[in-house]
Amino acid sequence: MQLTLNRELLLKAINLVAKAADKRHNMMILGNLKIEVSDTLLTLTASDLEVELKVEVKLDKGACGEAGSTTVPAGKLQDICKLLPQNVDISLATQTGERCVITSGKSRFVLGTLPASDFPSLGEPAGVTPLSIARTTLTDLMHQTQFAMAVQDVRYYLTGMLFEVEARKLTTVATDGHRLALATHAIDVADDLQMQAILPRKAVIELERLMGELGKMLGDKDNPLTLSFGREFLQVSLPFGNVDSAGIMDDSVMVTFMARLIDGKFPDYRRVMPSGSDKVALVKREHFLDVLKRVAILSNEKSRSVIFNFASDGDVEVRANNAEQDEAVEHLQVQYQGEPLEVSFNAAYLQDVLDVLYGDVQLHMSSANSSVLVNQLNDVQHQYVIMPMRI
Repeated sequence: MQLTLNRELLLKAINLVAKAADKRHNMMILGNLKIEVSDTLLTLTASDLEVELKVEVKLDKGACGEAGSTTVPAGKLQDICKLLPQNVDISLATQTGERCVITSGKSRFVLGTLPASDFPSLGEPAGVTPLSIARTTLTDLMHQTQFAMAVQDVRYYLTGMLFEVEARKLTTVATDGHRLALATHAIDVADDLQMQAILPRKAVIELERLMGELGKMLGDKDNPLTLSFGREFLQVSLPFGNVDSAGIMDDSVMVTFMARLIDGKFPDYRRVMPSGSDKVALVKREHFLDVLKRVAILSNEKSRSVIFNFASDGDVEVRANNAEQDEAVEHLQVQYQGEPLEVSFNAAYLQDVLDVLYGDVQLHMSSANSSVLVNQLNDVQHQYVIMPMRI
């Protein structure tokens, strides 16, 4: 195998997929990047057997000196390319003895390789249900809910995000058992299409990262994406080519995202959505968040408990204390309907919700121990549920 490519193009391709490489090295080859070169195409693949990222780069004539394939350590190749001067040409060539030689100008590096034939593949999704959706819409659905995914939990299905299609709407839901985030948007599908799939945490983060990178390139332009949900996998193709003056991106660089879905039953989120709340507080999000951050400084480091005492006249006493006998108290004025109520929240959980909201925020409450619904005023597409703490 022999390839010569501009540093910026090669580094761009590596950066798009390298994060999928398995840094824990459960299999040594999964810490490598698979490189395949033909006369017209460079393909780089990284995988940890849960998420697989593949980038295909169209090659100019003469870039391929010899077709072939190999695998090299992903992190080392990425670091070498990062630290080489800008706009230089980089050559990669395999030698007998399981070595890949990287040269650029007066620099020369030799990396150990493993056979490309040993690199595992996730395969292709079967029984595909395709969903077409605007990139900005999908970004919103995922960004507004991903923070509520569990990080580690024996209930493995909580460590991912639910994608549900019903009544011509796509809904994303995430929960860790203490809080729940839900976002929904109408999509153009058959009236009777119903589907559920759980995307793992790493896959959610990687797909959101790729869409963020795409957004930086396109600016205020949008583009449609097709989510291909299979029985075991989700596949998405994303263009990362050159953008012309009209904001149209070509297919000179294409990324294929593949993720293994979580095989499990997501809890019925509808059962935990509060209803019949008789106490409603309306507050400016920015003011609410500022007060919460200040008071939480003196909250207990483990529980992070902050207590809100809602009075009928709309005055809210916000207080926190800790084992060192430190105490913080602030008063906040809100529009409040209902009987007086004292309720305690984990400050981090409440702040995570407020960080993705804007403008006026509503809290729908019923009792000190009942779940609380939080949303933006006049926004039913984004809803958040937080379980209060016992005082």
